[in-house]
Amino acid sequence: MSMDNGDQKIRAHSTTWMLLAGCGGILFIATYAVLGFLTPSYNSLRGTISSLELTSFGLVQQINFFVFGALLCVFALGLRREMQQGFGTMLIPVIQFIDGLGVIGDAFFIRPPLHLACDLVAFNAALCVLFLFAWRFRRDPLWRGWTAYSFLTAVAMMALLLGFGMANHLGGPAGLMEKLATIVRTTWSVLFVSRLLAGARLAFTINRPSTTRL
Repeated sequence: MSMDNGDQKIRAHSTTWMLLAGCGGILFIATYAVLGFLTPSYNSLRGTISSLELTSFGLVQQINFFVFGALLCVFALGLRREMQQGFGTMLIPVIQFIDGLGVIGDAFFIRPPLHLACDLVAFNAALCVLFLFAWRFRRDPLWRGWTAYSFLTAVAMMALLLGFGMANHLGGPAGLMEKLATIVRTTWSVLFVSRLLAGARLAFTINRPSTTRL
């Protein structure tokens, strides 16, 4: 167990493992990068991550989506345990869980329009989580700088996804834009989880009534 400063509660081992699931993006990125390298006909700059499901390694990529989505759902449960009070106590974990469900949907629906719908759910939920965390962090001195970082990460994701849409329509490097978006989001998650595991807590929000829930 890890002990936080002051009078905050000891974090259970199970919660620590759930939070660690937030780093699942590393496995996801590593897997699709290897699959792209092993697929001769796949262009990593232009090909989307989802198009790997239509290759000879399609089943592996489907499993990759499923595992990543499941880890995001577990991460949501860890956030719910960690966020005992303050803004977003209920809302952030719920939207994070929806993000995971969207990614799991990508594993089962490999063709549009259902696959596209799952993509939209996953990406929009990920953006919402970032904006909600930015709002939560704004008055917490223990998370100084994370409001700006969370907000800028969301903006960068939106810019990359806009570039992805344009490149996909014009025949440009759509795959690169999509992959950069996942890397930007995963970097935020890894740094966030690392800070939690180093001793930072979300259980208490400074200058917030203990009954505040959303």
